[in-house]
Amino acid sequence: MDREQGEGVAPDGCCEDVRFFNTEGVCTPERHYMLPAGSRLPDAMEYIEQGKYIVLNAPRQTGKTTTLYALERELSTGGEYLALVVSCEQASPAGEDYGAVIDVILGQITEEALALGLPPEHMPPSRWPSAPPESRLRVGLTAWARSCPLPIVLFLDEIDSLQGKSLVSVLRQLRAGYNARSRVSFPASIVLCGMRQIRDYKLAYGGSPEGANPYSPFNIGVPLRMSDFTREQVGELYAQHTAETGQEFTAEAVDRAFGYSQGQPWLVNAIAYEITFTMRIRPPEPVTADHVDTAKERLILARAVHLEALDARLNEPPVQRIIEPMIAGTHHQVGTPEHSSDLAYVRNLGLITESNPIRVANPILKEVIIRVLSDRFAGAFAP
Repeated sequence: MDREQGEGVAPDGCCEDVRFFNTEGVCTPERHYMLPAGSRLPDAMEYIEQGKYIVLNAPRQTGKTTTLYALERELSTGGEYLALVVSCEQASPAGEDYGAVIDVILGQITEEALALGLPPEHMPPSRWPSAPPESRLRVGLTAWARSCPLPIVLFLDEIDSLQGKSLVSVLRQLRAGYNARSRVSFPASIVLCGMRQIRDYKLAYGGSPEGANPYSPFNIGVPLRMSDFTREQVGELYAQHTAETGQEFTAEAVDRAFGYSQGQPWLVNAIAYEITFTMRIRPPEPVTADHVDTAKERLILARAVHLEALDARLNEPPVQRIIEPMIAGTHHQVGTPEHSSDLAYVRNLGLITESNPIRVANPILKEVIIRVLSDRFAGAFAP
């Protein structure tokens, strides 16, 4: 069972049965070089087997959705669970109409189940039970779990595309279902995936981000963060290309790619794609550090999609308050609530390091930021 793949043909219009480095959309193992889910989230399977609920966060373009689909495949292939990935993004336009939001989410569950071709006994109800909006999601998931012979693992992707009352209602109903699992059926494990940390789910309800908060709409989830690639993982990813094509990435090239990207997954793939397809460095010629230097500069000059988005982010006040003093070399006053909130926001965007001292996340981002700010400064004095 699998969804219809919509990734298109290989680059250059090639229809050969070869994989390539992906920089657009979800990676699939048949078409793209990718790391196994276990190496990205080593604790996730154990938590799922324990029946834990998980809050997973990471910046955009780090492989969250790809990893969710990989976990879905792994769990479904084992035959011990029914796993399903559902995006909440289509419910976002409903805003704070949480009844409409929940209807969209339940509809998405049905659509994804049909797309996977689940057997009839695993399908959600043909008609979701009628219930008031404040309990409709809980009642619906209870009915599905009761009829399904396998424990359900539900991945709710883009959960933080929901806002305000809608987000709070969804989180409250999931928490209520979790707490009632000893008495009634409910999904065995739910993974909430988005950019925000669990502290921000509490803030969405107006609660304190510090410690346990009894008024939090979701204080039951195990927090997990998806990290960037390590140097070893960059080498492992590039080695997949070597194994299939015979084209080697020299050790110096891997070091240089990791140094420029600091393992940011989109950049790691974009550098390799730029070299192997756009620059047309073909086997058996090895990929060298000089090739990586050229690819890095080309990506910056071309303002590739992921990097171009920085221009808009740099106009946001929380980003300006953190990034501009860093670039200017001035120090922040740490400890104020505003500073803490700004730091969390900019970290969730993947623009700065997770650990102290605070730095721009990687040299490529830093160079793009400097160029964007320099262009603005020059433009301000243009005649």
